[in-house]
Amino acid sequence: MLDISVLREEYKEGTKVRLLSDLNDEFSPHFAGDILTVSFVDDLGQIHGSWKSCGSLALIPEIDSFEKVVA
Repeated sequence: MLDISVLREEYKEGTKVRLLSDLNDEFSPHFAGDILTVSFVDDLGQIHGSWKSCGSLALIPEIDSFEKVVA
């Protein structure tokens, strides 16, 4: 089970994350290498924000493969 407070600390607003593989959604336009700028982590632990390519589909830490981008 995810610790939401840890996720919120790790993925604060403005944090950038990179997809390591395509999102686990057959209708998603987000592919490996796409960048999400985090807005917030919801109460389910999903990471929301804006994608560089387009849209705002959330990341699900237990399903999607991604890494934090270090500036």
